[in-house]
Amino acid sequence: MRDYLPVDPTGHVPVDAADRAVRLSTPPSPAGPAVHLGGGRWAVRVADVSAYGERVRDARFFGHDREVSRAIALLRHRDGYSFDPVDGSPLTFDDEGIRAAGASGRPLFPRVNPAVIGLVHLAGAERILLGRNAARGSYFSLIAGYVDAGENLEEAFAREVWEEVGRRVTDVTYWGSQPWAISGSLMVGFTAITSDREAVGGTDGEIIETRWVSREELADLPLAPPGSIAHAMISDWRDS
Repeated sequence: MRDYLPVDPTGHVPVDAADRAVRLSTPPSPAGPAVHLGGGRWAVRVADVSAYGERVRDARFFGHDREVSRAIALLRHRDGYSFDPVDGSPLTFDDEGIRAAGASGRPLFPRVNPAVIGLVHLAGAERILLGRNAARGSYFSLIAGYVDAGENLEEAFAREVWEEVGRRVTDVTYWGSQPWAISGSLMVGFTAITSDREAVGGTDGEIIETRWVSREELADLPLAPPGSIAHAMISDWRDS
């Protein structure tokens, strides 16, 4: 027996009154590509998911739901690849809708882009550094960015902190990770320490405001939404 999770091109999924992702007993029509999630469960691309649930939720809401995140990421991969990037030949996907190959037969698997994110602690003070991103200025979040070629994860996080907020960090320590289907990423979380209360280097303009925040002050700030690793890391520090 199969069931089908409808997903629209922007990563929205229908949910029921209890905010659970809706799964259909028959494939929706009309529908685009489908990908196998395991067992009898499939995800299928549809143009509009609003007719299938009480309301819709986007990929951020399902940050900790591994199956829904996988569905969004796999369908995003299907949308992004129609031709072999090496020889330009049309791609054919396997029966599960996941692995593809062109004329050469060389397999093409879904791409995962590693990214880093983390809590920067001010040495000698119970405060963390939060910033407002120029592209998402309605809330405060953590410093984050993609891993560059030739970097390890710790180097990438230290570089992002330097480039975005002009602080030098030490003691970069792994915290945890989370898939982020919106961008096809794997978000890898770290903690680090800085003695630079103020910026000591130039910045790249991505962060338009920074604040050193205490636990008590968090309640008065708009923060990264639930479901994101940023929200989880800030909440973990607040409750520690």
